[in-house]
Amino acid sequence: MASQILIRPLNSLKWGTFLSISLIYFIFTTISCVQQGEKAFKYLNHSDSVSYVGMEVCSACHQDKHKTFTHTGMGMSFDSAYKSKSSGSFDGHQLVYDSSINMYYYPFWKGEQLTIREFRLLNYDTIHKLDVDIDYIVGSGQHTNSHIFKSNGYLYQAPITFYVQDKKWDLAPGFENGNNTRFSRIINSECISCHNSMPQLKNGNAFKFERIGKGIDCERCHGPGELHVNERSKGIGVDVKNEIDPTIVNPSKLSWELQTDLCQRCHLQGLNILKEGKSFLDFKPGMKLSSIFDVYLPQYLGDNLELDMANHSQRFQMSKCFISGNNKDLSFTCISCHNPHISVKETGTEVFNASCNNCHNKDVCSAEKAKLLKAQNNCVECHMPKSGSEDIPHVSVHDHFIRKPISKSETEEVKKLIGLYAINNPNPKVENQIRAYLEYWEKFDKNNLYLEKAKILLEKSDFPKLELKYYYLKEDYKQATQLVLSDAVLDDWECLMLGDSYLKLGLESQGLYYLEKAYLLNKSNRTISKKLLNSYLKNLQVKSANEIIGDVLAEFPKDPSIINCYAQSLILMKMLPKAKVELDKAIKLDPDNIEIWETYLNYSLRTNKMGKIKYWGHKILEANPNHPNKKDIEALLYD
Repeated sequence: MASQILIRPLNSLKWGTFLSISLIYFIFTTISCVQQGEKAFKYLNHSDSVSYVGMEVCSACHQDKHKTFTHTGMGMSFDSAYKSKSSGSFDGHQLVYDSSINMYYYPFWKGEQLTIREFRLLNYDTIHKLDVDIDYIVGSGQHTNSHIFKSNGYLYQAPITFYVQDKKWDLAPGFENGNNTRFSRIINSECISCHNSMPQLKNGNAFKFERIGKGIDCERCHGPGELHVNERSKGIGVDVKNEIDPTIVNPSKLSWELQTDLCQRCHLQGLNILKEGKSFLDFKPGMKLSSIFDVYLPQYLGDNLELDMANHSQRFQMSKCFISGNNKDLSFTCISCHNPHISVKETGTEVFNASCNNCHNKDVCSAEKAKLLKAQNNCVECHMPKSGSEDIPHVSVHDHFIRKPISKSETEEVKKLIGLYAINNPNPKVENQIRAYLEYWEKFDKNNLYLEKAKILLEKSDFPKLELKYYYLKEDYKQATQLVLSDAVLDDWECLMLGDSYLKLGLESQGLYYLEKAYLLNKSNRTISKKLLNSYLKNLQVKSANEIIGDVLAEFPKDPSIINCYAQSLILMKMLPKAKVELDKAIKLDPDNIEIWETYLNYSLRTNKMGKIKYWGHKILEANPNHPNKKDIEALLYD
């Protein structure tokens, strides 16, 4: 946990590193550098050699800030699944039903252990039941509580969320409308690095965690604190009343541009495209966000009325207050209204009104007196009204697009999607624009406009690896395999796309070559492991499958598809009793996986159980009437 991270004393650093830091300190406390037209102070804690120390260390000197911050939305953003952390209602009415997959979910406490039960009924009998213990709760309790469980260093999101404002349990965001991935949605560092303190990854793997904290902490806004703590503990430091402390970032001393970047690191929900060689752990307060990644959002002609839960920054930057309130002499940013150390619930209306009154005369508001009385003279009520979030159900948030109240008739202009834009970078590279269009189509919205935009940009440039992804997403596997690509430059995902393209064309040896290469590049990529195992088994390469199955199972011991691959290999080796044990494990974890049904059919054939052959055969054809082995299965059923 963050509080358990040990401070590495300054004198434990290599002497050369200390000299380098001292030299940097001298240079950058006397010289400012120009960055995109603004003077940018350089902070010493931006160095990779400076470690995070955890909020408990900060609290030793800043007890007043720590005491109030732990009650803010950020301070309560993430913690273990204790009863005191949960905002959920457990009065017996917390049943959630997903009609798209005919599954029920029921959260309950087993003593101090929060558990989510998944079950299915047939004629009032339980025909499937799976209990999953929850390790973490995400969310401060102001809007939602979502739930995460861990397995072998990986984090997975559970399919239900408690929506605090409606006091209701329902499917988690993104799991609705037939998109319920049950307990298989894996969480990566991009997600955790916003909802929590800075995590520590296992060997740089973006999905596997060595350590995670318990809530957004001081260092997310102030940067890593090791150097600051070490200097202050020795009585070294500048007079912060007259100078900027280069060992720790004070956001209020940043330019309005860098203040905005700091907040929109997490309060800007879009598609994040990393710069080459960067990770989501690289951004530190005081940096330009665009030096680490660009954030892409849909761009429209017409009024963009859709409000996303975490797009406060985008909406705020659309405001005239923001546009006219920021220049070389003025600064109007998030912290003009919000004190990050104090909960919004504890911040009085007069504090927010005071920010408005700095520019606007409160006595000349043009609203009718009746409206003013109804709003209790609260500027926010009229100019930042609450509304539902487009992407998160059962949640209403204040719209940070500050403007005069508008009538419905004024917003009826039909909007038209015209593409994507990088909100934090007016001049993104063409390569990153192409990547954004491809990834937005792949992850969020299958609107063909995004692929068409990518194609136009590809035709004007030379990015063969992005062409590979374009053709792969278009399912034009022939074109994908005809590109001139050097194996040496392909990463694990690119090898996977190329290998899968060959397999789709029936070119097994070429496909396996690239899948094996992908696996060697990243043995902890779950998608690659599954694809390679399935390909080995399809081609009856049992020896090759067995060479990696142990490592893959050790990495993902509860993945039903991988367990099913193990069962298949056991069947091929005629180890039928053991295969049955593994199959039963797999079906319990995923009762609707047709690949597991096919393995059961194969097992039933090997054990000559005609009743089971007919049961699984009918089940497979009912789920997939156009199954590629339909004739063979029908022959078993009707012979």
